[in-house]
Amino acid sequence: MVFEELACNHLYDIDMLARLFSSSLGKEASEWFYSLEDQSITSYSQLKREFIIQYQHNVKKKPTIMDLAKMRQQENQSFKDFVIAWKKVAGFIKLNEKELKQMLIKSLRDEMILEFFNYLE
Repeated sequence: MVFEELACNHLYDIDMLARLFSSSLGKEASEWFYSLEDQSITSYSQLKREFIIQYQHNVKKKPTIMDLAKMRQQENQSFKDFVIAWKKVAGFIKLNEKELKQMLIKSLRDEMILEFFNYLE
């Protein structure tokens, strides 16, 4: 967030973006940044690429239909808590309402299906 706030005034000043970048980093990322060899980064584009390569594992991927299909209500999970979690993932999936309802029913514990139909009313 710090970087975005500082950078908004310098979007077209690539050299300044590169200088501001380091001020936006947390402890681990700062250590990575300052461990880069002198003159090893020659452009802001290269810095962005190297940073993404280094930290791409931290990027949350957008849920897929497979992630939604794998979701199952846990034994100790209430119907309400499961539906809330399920809807968070379902919000990323482009399916019609009927398909989404079918997927939700398949993900519920058997004893919760009746509660699902009560929930719809």
